[in-house]
Amino acid sequence: MKKLILLGLIVLFVGCPSAPKNSAKIYIERGEYASAKEQLLIGIQQTPDDYELYCLLAKSEIGLAQWMPASEAFQRAFDVDSVKTIGWLHKDKNNIPVYWQSFYNAAVAQMQEKKYNEALGNLGFCKILDPTDVNTYILEGGIYNELGKKTMSDKAYAKALSIDPENPEAYFLVGKSYFGQKMYDSSLVKFNKAIKYFEVKYNRIAKPLFQNLPEVDRGLLNEIIDLWIDQKNNELDELVKIKLGIDAGLSAMKGNIERLFKTIDGFARSYYFSGMAYYNLKNYDFALENLLKTLELMPEDPDALFYTGELLIRSKKYQEALGYFTKITQLKKKDLYAWFYSAVCYTQLKDYQKAIDIYEGKVLDIDPKNIDAMTNLAYCYRETGNNKKALEYLMKAEKLQKEQ
Repeated sequence: MKKLILLGLIVLFVGCPSAPKNSAKIYIERGEYASAKEQLLIGIQQTPDDYELYCLLAKSEIGLAQWMPASEAFQRAFDVDSVKTIGWLHKDKNNIPVYWQSFYNAAVAQMQEKKYNEALGNLGFCKILDPTDVNTYILEGGIYNELGKKTMSDKAYAKALSIDPENPEAYFLVGKSYFGQKMYDSSLVKFNKAIKYFEVKYNRIAKPLFQNLPEVDRGLLNEIIDLWIDQKNNELDELVKIKLGIDAGLSAMKGNIERLFKTIDGFARSYYFSGMAYYNLKNYDFALENLLKTLELMPEDPDALFYTGELLIRSKKYQEALGYFTKITQLKKKDLYAWFYSAVCYTQLKDYQKAIDIYEGKVLDIDPKNIDAMTNLAYCYRETGNNKKALEYLMKAEKLQKEQ
């Protein structure tokens, strides 16, 4: 009888989960994820072939916002028993979006680190958990684009658009892919679609934010975006309460503002690349029109400011162009090309002394061997009657050209 009782105790002991696993589950329930992780690592040492320990470890890593370790833990669970791991994930239905997010965030981080194959592996798990999420295919398309696999990239974007035919980000990325291949006409078709749907999204998100005002105030919107970029939350909270009339302040509108920023950024980029597509097609009027729309949305975009200024120089609107280059130099004190073109504008406006000051005090300070600046200085000095300095710079430029 004693032997039978002993045997029953052994069966009971073996059939129960390990002590570390039980402890980890309790810690996870309490939200004490670091303690859960500690117990699970002990459990894995004792029973390294228990797939559930790795699943729980992944859950603990997610609680600690450690996306890469969470992904790695899940993958170890798959290595032990893929069928049971998939079953475990799908059984926990309420947390499937969180598990999806762990794989997706890991893929984003790996893409940034240029670990493309690892990123694609994580996206494969995303597809298992939710094969209809557009973001998976958009990121996948971006990774294949980085790998130079244009066909695979376009296929991923096409899949995204088949799921969501009004997704502006997917249209933008397809357009950007065509742009990179110098297929400018084809890129414009996609950029125009992106603009159309970004505008719909923009209006939908902006309205709740400006619900207490007659319409969306563009100046106020730019102020909100600037504060958001600079992470000045206290000032942003005050603006939301006082200028937008939303008593709950930033806490009530933080998610809305974040979505609005991402939408405006995509909207602006679509206009910018449309402008540059037209620029490369030598349709300068349409290029300028789109670049100006970029700056309505993102007034401090340095690339849009630069090409807008350049196009205005082409149209001989030097005073207007100067304003754009000046703004760049205010944002970026050492921007060689902005200073150079500022000096070009002053030269064309016949303010030779101002041009000389910029060429000598800014351009040559940044790039002491800039032949173009020296050649232009020679012209400016000649126009002011200082032939000695003009000759000096011409000789310097000629010497540098021979040395190249």
